Amino acid sequence: MIYQLAALGAGICFALSPFFSVQAVKALGATRFNMWRMSIVFLMLATVTIATDRLQPELLDWWLIIVVSSFIGIFLGDTLLFWGLKRMGPRRNSVIFALNAPITIFLGWLFLDEKLPISVLIGTIMITSGVIIAVAFGRNRKQTHALEDTQGRLLIAVAITLSSALCQAISLILIRPAMESGIDPIAASAMRVGIAALCLWAVALANSYRPKRQKQNKVAINTRHFLQISASGFLAMGLGMSLLLFGLKGGDTGIISTLSSISPVVALPILWFIMKKPPAASAWIGAILAVSGTAALFLFS
Repeated sequence: MIYQLAALGAGICFALSPFFSVQAVKALGATRFNMWRMSIVFLMLATVTIATDRLQPELLDWWLIIVVSSFIGIFLGDTLLFWGLKRMGPRRNSVIFALNAPITIFLGWLFLDEKLPISVLIGTIMITSGVIIAVAFGRNRKQTHALEDTQGRLLIAVAITLSSALCQAISLILIRPAMESGIDPIAASAMRVGIAALCLWAVALANSYRPKRQKQNKVAINTRHFLQISASGFLAMGLGMSLLLFGLKGGDTGIISTLSSISPVVALPILWFIMKKPPAASAWIGAILAVSGTAALFLFS
């Protein structure tokens, strides 16, 4: 039960994070935003890891898996996620990214030989369906808000975020054996985030030598941006990802990823508060489906 609760906690963190991210992403760009975000989160996690003596020799046994998982899931996955966020806002971005749950279930069955009972499969389908209904159809047509703006072609934005969901699923499958071995989730998160930060800084350094890049006027990072980046990073990567990795220590990959993917439903009341208008009836139908599916996972897992 504690592993499922950790996954739900991760989902709540993931739901809150985009609302702190979207303005800074649009101002700074996805890659630059993610570079500063990973750097700040690494300092947070490294401080906690060292202060609480969480460094373990066993981490080195899994260094290659941690590096590959970080590169695919955080460096590529998060950067693609923020590109999608910039193009279509948090609501649509969340619903597409939620598809990482069924992708993870399929990959877990294919590569980890995870077998789920029919009741759990039904619960997973209910949650995924609820998330899609609640977010994809979760507003009235007359509602307009900056958070609903779409930049460029929507199909391209969908493809970008779907690629991010695939990266997340692959990353979870790769890191699962390491987490099952008993390594500390916070220390593992620190390593993964640190590796991603190094990759992002390397990209930034390479881009700085490109003449066309040098001529572009970059928006300076102000105090507001810094606070937004810090809050987003702490919620999603610091707290949320650590809870998700902890959940993977004792829960099936598919169940844990599904429970953590309810963030779009959690985001509905946040959108209601920001836009001052309630979601459409279909949003509540989706929420009921998601809650029912979550209950099924708790009862039969």
